[in-house]
Amino acid sequence: MAAIRDVLRTIKTSGRRLPDSVSARFMGKERTFDAYSLGGDTFIFERGVASRLDDRPSVLIVSKNELSRKARGQVMTLTTGNHAVAAMPLLDGRFWGLSTLPADRRSSVMTRAVLCANVVSEKIELSQREVPTATLVKLDSWLTENVGLGLDGVVMGERNETTLEHFRRLGQEWRVKPLAWTETEMRVALDAARKRIGTRISYFHSARGVHFITLPEFRRFAAFAETEPQSFVDGLAELVGVYEGNTTSFVRQPKYRGHHEVEFFGLRRGTAMERLVPEIESLHTAVCEGRIGQLGVIQRAQELSALYSSLLARPELADESSQIFAETLYMNITGEVYAVVGEGSTPAFDDRRTALPGATFVNGRAVMHPGFDERTELLLSNLRGMMSKDEVVEYANVYEIRGADADVPLGRGATREVVYKTSMRPITYALVEKRLSSSSRGYASYMLARIGALRSLGVALSDYYCLLKRRPGTGRGKHDYYIRRRCEGEPMDAIPADYFRSADGSAVEEKEVVLLLAGLMGDAAAQNMAMKKFDPTTESPLFGVGKEIYDFEYDLVREFVVPKRVSTCSIRGSFGWPCLDYTDANLDAIANFYFGHFAHAVKAYAARHQSVSMADVAERFMGGFEFRTHAMAWQLAVMRDAFEAFDPPVPSCYSFRAKWLFAMWSLERQERRLGAFRRIFLTKVRLVESERHENGGGDA
Repeated sequence: MAAIRDVLRTIKTSGRRLPDSVSARFMGKERTFDAYSLGGDTFIFERGVASRLDDRPSVLIVSKNELSRKARGQVMTLTTGNHAVAAMPLLDGRFWGLSTLPADRRSSVMTRAVLCANVVSEKIELSQREVPTATLVKLDSWLTENVGLGLDGVVMGERNETTLEHFRRLGQEWRVKPLAWTETEMRVALDAARKRIGTRISYFHSARGVHFITLPEFRRFAAFAETEPQSFVDGLAELVGVYEGNTTSFVRQPKYRGHHEVEFFGLRRGTAMERLVPEIESLHTAVCEGRIGQLGVIQRAQELSALYSSLLARPELADESSQIFAETLYMNITGEVYAVVGEGSTPAFDDRRTALPGATFVNGRAVMHPGFDERTELLLSNLRGMMSKDEVVEYANVYEIRGADADVPLGRGATREVVYKTSMRPITYALVEKRLSSSSRGYASYMLARIGALRSLGVALSDYYCLLKRRPGTGRGKHDYYIRRRCEGEPMDAIPADYFRSADGSAVEEKEVVLLLAGLMGDAAAQNMAMKKFDPTTESPLFGVGKEIYDFEYDLVREFVVPKRVSTCSIRGSFGWPCLDYTDANLDAIANFYFGHFAHAVKAYAARHQSVSMADVAERFMGGFEFRTHAMAWQLAVMRDAFEAFDPPVPSCYSFRAKWLFAMWSLERQERRLGAFRRIFLTKVRLVESERHENGGGDA
C-alpha cells in the first residue's frame, strides 16, 4: 500500500486541515471524520482508516459542483465499512456543508455522479456502475495527475464497453481489470474481493457494490452464537438491523438488478426473501426483545445454517474447494453473470488474453507506461518500423495470450499480441509475437525456411518475421522471437452459433453453411497432411485443436454469411513426420495416421450440428481435401525446378533439405492416391460413427 500511504501522508502534511471534526453514527458505531483541503479539493478520512488499508476501505469521489452548484474542485472520502458510511453525511451536508442538495435529488446524484471505489492491493479500484464514462474519465485523470497515484495506481474495476473503448484508444486497456478464465486466477480474484462491513462477517464484494455472503461463511458466522455470542448478535444486526439514515436492512436494501446490499450466494432469485431472511429477522427481533436465551440462540443459528444449505440451487455451491463454486461466485462478483448467454460456452480468442502496460502514442511517438518491459518496448518499436511514409500509429494495446499453463506468471508467457490502429487505416489490425519453441542455434532459420517453402506450395500460413531480442532479465545472450499477422476469423470452437443460422434469425441451422465449413475442414486437413504436422509427445497431427482459423463472409448470391477460407495460425509440428522412407508402406502409415485423426474431428463436428449426418459431413470434408490437394500439387508441378533447387542456409542438424524433398514427394503421391485415400477415410469414419452409436449417440 506504499503508493496509497504516500498520498495520504502528502495530503495530511501539505493540505490545510479544516476546523473541527464531524462525527456520524452508523451501524451502531460512532465514527469520526477529519477533512483536509488541498487547492480546491477536499479529502475526508475516517479516523483510523489508514491502519486498515488491507480491509478494502471504501472510497467516494465526486465533483463539488454536483453537490453544490457554485463549488469547484473534487471531494474524496476514505472510510471503513461500506460506501453508505460516507455517502449519507456527504450528501445531506453534514460533511462541512459541502452539499446543498435537496433530499429528493440525493439518490440520483449518488447513482449518476458519485464514483464508488475501494482500496485493493495497493491501488484504487473504481466501480463505474451507472456513472457516465465521461465522469469516470474526468475523475480518473484527477486521481492519476492531481492526486498523484499515477496510471498504475488506479484500476477500472468494471468492463464497461464505452469505458473500455476509451482506454483502448489511449493504449491503456491494461488499466481495466481483466477477466480471469482459469480457476487459479478466479480464486486470486475472489481472495482480493473479501471485505467486512463492520462486524466479523466476511463478504465477497462485487464490482456492482453487492456484498455476497456464502454458505461456508454463514456457517462460520453461525458458530459465533456459541463461541462469541456478542459477535453473533452484532452480525445479526448487520444483516437485518435498520441503521440510522436507512429505511431498510442491508439484506432488503436494493442495490443492482434485483440484488441487495447483502446477498445470499447460491440461492435462486427471491428464495432468500421468501424463506431465509424472515427467519433471520425473527431471530434478531427475539434477541433484541430478550425473548430467547443463549441455548435457544445457538439452536436457531444451527437451524438457519441448515435452512440456507437446503435452499442452495446446487450442492457444489456449499463447497469452497469446488470449481463450480469458484466460477459461479466469480461471475457474480465481476458482474459477468449478466453477460453470460448460457453454460458451457467456449471462451473466444480475445477472452484468453490479458492487457499489459504499453504506450500512449502522441503524434506517432510512443510515451511508455509505468510497468512496461523490454519485450513490449521492442514489439512496439518493430510495429513503428513497419509503418509506411506519412503513416503513424494512433494507438496500440499489448496483450499476453494466456496458455493452458495457469502457473506461468503474467508477463512471462510465450505469446503476445499487439492490436493497433494507424492514421491510414479505418479499422484495427493485429500482430502476434511469440517466443520460438527452441533456442537452439539456427532454429529461427529452420522455421523461416519451412514457412517460406509451405507458403509457396499453397499452404495458408501468415507471413512470419523473426526478431532477435535480448533474453529478458539476464542482460546477456540472445533469444529469438517472431511476429506474424493474426489470421482473420475464428477457431472452430469459437465460431458464433448465429453463423450457422439463416439471415432471418431462425433457430434452424442452415445445412449448406454447416457443409461448407465441413469442406473447409477438409481443405485444412489436406494442408495439415502436406505439412506433415506431427507432435511426437502426443503423437498427434495437431489438427482440430484450435490452430485452423475459419473466416466467414457475406455471400451475395446466397444472401447470408458463409465460410469462405481457412488458414493455419501455427507452424508447430510441420515437417515432423518421423519416417522419411520413400515407400508405399510409409505412405500407408501416413494415410492411416492422419485419416484416423481426421475422422474423429469429423465425428466431433457432426455431433455439434444436428442438421447434417456424419456421412454428409464426411463427403464434404473429403471434397475439400481433394480440392486443396489438387491445388497444391498443381503449384508443385508449375514451380518444381525452383522448389527442388531450394536449399536455404539452415544448420544440417534440422535436416531441412531431406524433409522438404520428402514433403514434395509425399504430396505428389497424396494426389495420385486420392481414390485410395477416400476409401481409407470413409472406413475410418464408419468406424468412429459405430463407436458413437455404441456410446449412446454422443461424442466419445
